[in-house]
Amino acid sequence: MTRQVHISLFLWLQGTAITVSSFSDYHISSKSLRDRPTLSAAAGRAKHFNFVNRGGNMMAEEKKDDNHHDGWLDDEMKSIQWPIDKSEQIEISLKQAAQSFFASSATETATTTDDDALQSCINNQSVSIEPFLISIRRVLHRYPELMYQERMTSQIVQRILTDMGITNYTVGWAKNIHSKYYNPATGKIVQTTEKGEQNDGGGHGVVVDIGSGQEPCILLRADMDALPIVEETPLPPDQQGSDTAKFHSNHHGKMHACGHDAHMTMLLGATYLIKSLEESNGEFPFPGTIRIIFQPAEEGGAGAKRMREEGVLSNFPTVKYAFGMHVWPTLLSGQVGFRSGAMLAAQDNFTLVLDGVGGHAAFPHLCRDPVVASAAFVMNVQTLVSRGMNPLESGVVSITHIDAGDGAHNVIPAKATIRGTIRALSDDALSQLREGLVHIATKTAEAHGLSLASSEFAKDSYPATMNDDGLFPLASKCAGLVSGSGKHTPVDPTMGAEDFGYLAQGVPAAFFFLGQGGDGNGDAVQSGCGKCCGRVPTNLSLHHPEFNLDEEVLKRGVALFLNLALRSLKELSETGEDEE
Repeated sequence: MTRQVHISLFLWLQGTAITVSSFSDYHISSKSLRDRPTLSAAAGRAKHFNFVNRGGNMMAEEKKDDNHHDGWLDDEMKSIQWPIDKSEQIEISLKQAAQSFFASSATETATTTDDDALQSCINNQSVSIEPFLISIRRVLHRYPELMYQERMTSQIVQRILTDMGITNYTVGWAKNIHSKYYNPATGKIVQTTEKGEQNDGGGHGVVVDIGSGQEPCILLRADMDALPIVEETPLPPDQQGSDTAKFHSNHHGKMHACGHDAHMTMLLGATYLIKSLEESNGEFPFPGTIRIIFQPAEEGGAGAKRMREEGVLSNFPTVKYAFGMHVWPTLLSGQVGFRSGAMLAAQDNFTLVLDGVGGHAAFPHLCRDPVVASAAFVMNVQTLVSRGMNPLESGVVSITHIDAGDGAHNVIPAKATIRGTIRALSDDALSQLREGLVHIATKTAEAHGLSLASSEFAKDSYPATMNDDGLFPLASKCAGLVSGSGKHTPVDPTMGAEDFGYLAQGVPAAFFFLGQGGDGNGDAVQSGCGKCCGRVPTNLSLHHPEFNLDEEVLKRGVALFLNLALRSLKELSETGEDEE
């Protein structure tokens, strides 16, 4: 079967940036950071090809996708419920409201009216595309993939962007530099293992710029990966008896139990509405650029750090603000949680190995027992927070796994391995916990005649996610505009961690919690028809095998993303940030 391939190359004077477009199913990966296509709002579909250096000349080489998607992806796209008038994509009212909003000055009396009109249109349009959002989320939910393995997820995102008429996205982002399949000399990843299986080399992130391609630039982010959990969510069947609501994981042992499928859906919905603001001449009513990123490997893989290292913040136009959000079952549906300062904790994982002397359990005096030493360490380390930290600060030390011996009842093992996590609300406090942990482990081992053979920490510990104080007025206003109460819900910081903190380290940022835990009256709410199998609660914890999304939250997330994008660009343009 022949494939029709169309290639468009765009060259810029300052360096060579290549954008490749194709209508076939190939894959793109950049040779290295210096060879990555410059992010631009120019047309052209940047995907489906490897960039290779042939005698100093950059060439586009066709690369067959390891996950040939002609069948399953085409079938899944048939279930997407696109808005009725796909050619127009949106009522003219939102475009007109956006034009008036950006045309008005902050000093003009008409600004309030324009502000209200914009918000009304954003809310109406977010509601109108709800079937579109729900259908996307259910497709994504069927194909959960673990960190750095989000190949099919990336293909779904790319296909939906393409069907929106967005062709300038780039892929190949967030390569797993810690993978044995990654070659740091070339910046390339091996696509398959020796057995022909998919690897964990990553590179499945997707980035698209919408707007003028000039500053100011703001960033909207959604994470992509799932968890190694067997899904047990009791979802009700569709009211008509079809399979459209039966969207359990197709990948046994993997599940979107943290709502990342919802995050991607909300960002795709916002992208759809942003794209629909485009004029026939390709211009947009807003100044600057909105950078939209779909980020792999949040669940422990530090995908945000990889994308930051690869230039997602620094590539022109450089990012001024970054925004992200997370569904939150402990908040009622309709609430939008926000605070200034620390939102989520800094986090690290550790593995300690105690080295002793093994022997017969009948003669413990001839041994150096690592089990007893491990038990002592578990007790001693509890003082690390209670006596080692400032009482006005917060920290967590949790021992989650101890492994010693092979199960024999009469053998004292020679080694013990201790694993756990440490968390704090500042990066400095996390460093103190890390140092104190090693100190206590070392001294406890010595006190029992053992040694601390090794202490290992995560290759990428997560920094605290800090909401910028200067963004509080704008961010809290946007949260209030989309909340059920008309104002944001103040929340305490949580000891959960997010690699969005890496983006917040680089630019002023704001991160939000979208409540999905009830209907506002304290009752759990269900997703799906709810008429055949009863109500399915949506207030179970993140990472729970029966975690269920309140799909009502999707349109709220779209409205929040859209408000943040448009209102922050207006603020930046009025303060002259685009002229830096």
